[in-house]
Amino acid sequence: MSDPTNQELKELILNLEKQIEKQILSLDKKIDTNFLELKAEIQWVEDSLGSEIKLAEEKLGGEIKRIDTRLDGIDKRLGNEEFVSRSAFVAIVVAMLGGLTKYLFFTPNL
Repeated sequence: MSDPTNQELKELILNLEKQIEKQILSLDKKIDTNFLELKAEIQWVEDSLGSEIKLAEEKLGGEIKRIDTRLDGIDKRLGNEEFVSRSAFVAIVVAMLGGLTKYLFFTPNL
């Protein structure tokens, strides 16, 4: 085998560059097509999930409104019970003070 000349080396390098460019172009095309397919798939998933998410939000919104009305009702009932409890406590304290006052200041006549 003889040593390749400069001209042959240049031709080999040019051929390799052309082959590399072809492969790069084919890879670019594959990447572009795969990217477009992936983008379409993502869009489809977003569309399908978006409608499901909207339905779930609507259902949850109704449930939250129902819970709010229940909490309002419970809050009113608790307010009434608090008033009754406070009134009963005040009545007990007043009765005890009245009993203490009667015991200390009003002695029976013997």
